[in-house]
Amino acid sequence: MPIQFLLAGAVVMVLAMLSVGFWVSSRIEQGVVQSSAVAAADYVETFIAPLGEDFANGPPLAEPARRALEEAFSSPSVAERIVSYKIWRPGGLVLMASDADIVGKRFDEAEDLKRAWTGHVAASYEDFDDDEDDREAALGIPLLEVYSPLHAYFSGEVTAVVEFYQNGTALAEELSDARRKSWLVVGGAFLTSGLLLF
Repeated sequence: MPIQFLLAGAVVMVLAMLSVGFWVSSRIEQGVVQSSAVAAADYVETFIAPLGEDFANGPPLAEPARRALEEAFSSPSVAERIVSYKIWRPGGLVLMASDADIVGKRFDEAEDLKRAWTGHVAASYEDFDDDEDDREAALGIPLLEVYSPLHAYFSGEVTAVVEFYQNGTALAEELSDARRKSWLVVGGAFLTSGLLLF
């Protein structure tokens, strides 16, 4: 077998392996992030859902609802998982937030926030590109950013969106493990194919 053919075949195999490897790794990461986000959104919804009608009537948020939110997010079981939150109204208005300095301000709506207004949970991992994310970026830990729609009890209308940041340290380990395994599988498959072909 000519050496040129072997070299060309090896280059093609390596390029194909890298392309497939990056694609598979990216798909796995998206799946892990989305499933973690949905689970986290369900968890947060258990204590926020009863306040859905209050969100529809704000701003400003009524004092009892504001106190209930502060107590819920500061309880030990929630605070160890959720490090920061914002409650959005249409038009990029922050109705309530762990950072009191941004309450009542308007910001450009991020793509994930726009998606949540359509009724879908949206998430990203370690994405601090938005104007109002300075506080979260300063924490210096990996974070899962989740946007979860909040529905009015009777109408089902999305009245607000809760954006929250979950400590992503465990998720970072899970993603690293998933990437490593995906590369081992892809690399093994291409190595086996290469040995069989040559």
